[in-house]
Amino acid sequence: MKYGQATDKAEVYIYGIECFISEFIGNLLLLLVAILWHQISAMIIWTLSFLLIRTQLGGFHCKTHFSCLCLSTSIGIFSLLINRFWLYHPSFCIPTYIACLFIIYHFAPIRHPNHPLSANQIQHARAKCLRNFFVLSVLSVILYLCHLPYYSSICSGIISSCILALMSLKKQFPTKTDMLIL
Repeated sequence: MKYGQATDKAEVYIYGIECFISEFIGNLLLLLVAILWHQISAMIIWTLSFLLIRTQLGGFHCKTHFSCLCLSTSIGIFSLLINRFWLYHPSFCIPTYIACLFIIYHFAPIRHPNHPLSANQIQHARAKCLRNFFVLSVLSVILYLCHLPYYSSICSGIISSCILALMSLKKQFPTKTDMLIL
């Protein structure tokens, strides 16, 4: 851009750099929290399971990089906290997985104006999201049966992705109360 090249794509490059910096800071904050809480492996497993669903399901997008950083870091920290719940109450994972399956099957991928998809792309993304969901679900059952606590991180990752999807749907389909506020 300095030498007159690619000036028509300046906004795209700037946005990409802002996204990278925001993601880097958010991941660094989550890593620091995980280190302080001695939950590095749980955070890594949560991140992987979250991303495997989130990238195909889509969901809520913040208006600014700062709000995205705050929301994503909060979700990661909350997921570390809720891991304990799944460990002490593993039977709640089953209804949670059923609810998440319903969300994924009916709403994946979440449509976003900045990312239009063809009917074929929608079908492909939904199939990939369902496949990732089933692989993660089976993996969490295996981990549970082997008495390894990491199933809770997978459960937290799946539900975090689905919560962001529901937040996006609420924004797309406001209620009568929301419309009165507007």
